[in-house]
Amino acid sequence: MSLFPVAHASHEDWRAATEQVVLQLRGQLLRQSLQPHRLGLVYIAQGLVPHAQPLLALLARELPQVTDWVGSSGHAVLAMEHEYSESSSLAVMLLDLPAAHYRVYSGVAPLAQSGAEAGFEAHSALVHSSIDQPDLAELLLELSERISSGNLFGALSSEQGVQFACRAEDLPRLRAQASVGIFHAGFSGVAFDADVACISRLAQGCAPLGAGLEITEARGPVVLELEGEPALPRLLQMLDVEASPSAGGGWQAALSQLRKTQAAIAPLGRGLERGALTDEAQVLHIVGLDPVRQGVALSSPVEAEHTVIFCQRQSSAARHELMQMGAALKDALQPDFADAGPETMAEAAQPQHIRGAIYVSSKGRGSELFGGADAELKLLRHALGPVPLIGLVAEAQLMDAHVHQLAGVLTVFTGK
Repeated sequence: MSLFPVAHASHEDWRAATEQVVLQLRGQLLRQSLQPHRLGLVYIAQGLVPHAQPLLALLARELPQVTDWVGSSGHAVLAMEHEYSESSSLAVMLLDLPAAHYRVYSGVAPLAQSGAEAGFEAHSALVHSSIDQPDLAELLLELSERISSGNLFGALSSEQGVQFACRAEDLPRLRAQASVGIFHAGFSGVAFDADVACISRLAQGCAPLGAGLEITEARGPVVLELEGEPALPRLLQMLDVEASPSAGGGWQAALSQLRKTQAAIAPLGRGLERGALTDEAQVLHIVGLDPVRQGVALSSPVEAEHTVIFCQRQSSAARHELMQMGAALKDALQPDFADAGPETMAEAAQPQHIRGAIYVSSKGRGSELFGGADAELKLLRHALGPVPLIGLVAEAQLMDAHVHQLAGVLTVFTGK
């Protein structure tokens, strides 16, 4: 099985950028004798949002073999080893998947309940939505229940972002320049059945400062008590700083340390394994202090009877985590002979390889965390090898039914 074609460009004129992408894709398709690439994944930077409709229509006209389109906008576009800082960039990946093995969904064509559609059962799904989507957590949980594996991965755009979701039946109207395939709210994306092999992994990039603490009282986003004691003094004690009128720097010294600190929330007693955060931990910003109530304010509401793990972003930890993630994915692609009988041994021995990858990162990772332009993507390439990759720097990242705001979510598509 071949690699997925990827093209990317940036130009102040949206039409010129799109035409560059089309030319790149045509060149790759001519060099490969492949089955039709029916599914197109398109990611655009925020500056192209006003041109999303004509941009999609141009792609559909110039690449008529692509019957379905999905995608989203983001703060920046990721492609191969490059993070585009320009606001007028885009990237496209084409997937040569049979139409029977995926379903494009949106608010006008929602994903069916598990088992409700004859001949198709969703096993995993790429999800695009907006950070201001009402009832986000509940709707994500409902969507995950329509996926047999529960594997959701994807991105949340800003309030001014857009989503692409255009099905084959929409193409005639789209090519005639009708307003179709563009969404500003709700959920959209593409669901895959079990024959489309993909693996998702999460990178937090944060080093825990100590053991997890039970939240014993919280009101909205403010943590008031940790294990029965006021939350603020417990946090300051962990950071080894004082915050009082008699302390040398007063609150300023404490705030300096707090700007470097985050709070990871997880189910009670979980979220930490072998000194590292697990996928269950949702890292939140510390957005303020409440000296009157001795509380700590976080960027999202939290509940009692959960664990909080205070942590800090560290470049060395983030680099090590990405390399570990790449190694774990390579291990997952190795043949598994444990349960293979003689009749399946030959099939099990066929090597798996990565056909393409989607990476959703967050603001504050990239050069800020990894120490240089494109450093994060170059490290990923070192870990995975020269695989086709596109993605976004998004407002938030999705992994399973959880929303993360400081993470990197990597999904690889594999084939024998």
